[in-house]
Amino acid sequence: MAIMTDLKHSWIITVKEFKQLSRKKALLVPLFLFPIIMIIFFGYGMGGTVKNAPILIVNGDTGTASNSLIQKIGSYTGKYNGEPMFSITYTRDMSQSKAESLIDAGSYKAVLLVPPDYSERLEKNESVTLTLLTDSSDTTTTGIIVNYMKQLFAEKGSVSLDIPNIYGDLEYLDFLIPAVIALTIFMGSVATTGSAIAGEKEDGTIVRILMTPISRRSVILGKTIYQLILQLARAVVLILAAYFLVGFHMNGSWLLVALVLVIFTLGGVGMGIVMSTRADDMESFFQINMLVTLPSMFVTGVFFPLSSVPDWMRYIAYLMPLTYANDAMRTIMVKGQGLSAISTDLIILSLFALVTFTAGVHLFRREA
Repeated sequence: MAIMTDLKHSWIITVKEFKQLSRKKALLVPLFLFPIIMIIFFGYGMGGTVKNAPILIVNGDTGTASNSLIQKIGSYTGKYNGEPMFSITYTRDMSQSKAESLIDAGSYKAVLLVPPDYSERLEKNESVTLTLLTDSSDTTTTGIIVNYMKQLFAEKGSVSLDIPNIYGDLEYLDFLIPAVIALTIFMGSVATTGSAIAGEKEDGTIVRILMTPISRRSVILGKTIYQLILQLARAVVLILAAYFLVGFHMNGSWLLVALVLVIFTLGGVGMGIVMSTRADDMESFFQINMLVTLPSMFVTGVFFPLSSVPDWMRYIAYLMPLTYANDAMRTIMVKGQGLSAISTDLIILSLFALVTFTAGVHLFRREA
């Protein structure tokens, strides 16, 4: 009898738990949808090849040998799942400095410079050197392009490649670290802000705070200042750890990095507030948070370049603020570029911060 009674009581508790779950509307959808999304993004977002990576060939030679070379490069282009790995375009009479500026701007992943005397030197059986400029801040794509070019010219014993390191000797960690910092700030600002508010709602703390003379505006401002100090401190710690532990070198302006992170943190705080106002308790908030923030690490080019993901996933990436934060951080920290080079990223991040922070404040004042 005792066993049957325990089983009956256990069933009552089970039914009670399901009833409570059914009342948490914000929890039901992410609870089942999140694993599906993670499977899709893990499967497609963790690729390691490239598709349609833009390469420019500058042909300064007017002889027949260079024309044959260009035709061979075009026909030699490999494919991945039926799509060309590279998108090759051609032009004439471009200086190396101009070519480097196009790489700085992100217009091309690589530029191959064919010298004016290419055909003449080959006719004389003399060695000739071609210059291959690459966007080495994207180490994955650069490595594939360099291997492709080396294989192409392996048959030509008299032709060699000069591959200058525009941004210095870079490794995969140099590509990864700026984006990991941006990802950490994004997930940290959203999660800590939202969970704090959701937790205070759940245990009634927020109501007691608002019963004091402290205004809603002061509560939001205090939480925002706390996040700005916390996230900037985390970024400094991460950069210093990367410098001392793995030899990462900062090529750009610390002030620009701080500007990007401040704007991005404001947007993350706003998003955290918005999500917390839609959740009734901590459990619901964390499910919503995972649904929104975790997939972004596999879509926005944190671990691999966007050129390695399917087109449909790339379109999603362009809707996510982390994509532009990653680009801005890499442009500053790896390429050493200035304000003009990240102006588009800053505009988009500022709009993200303005919209989410304004919405968050409005919803918080209405809900609290």
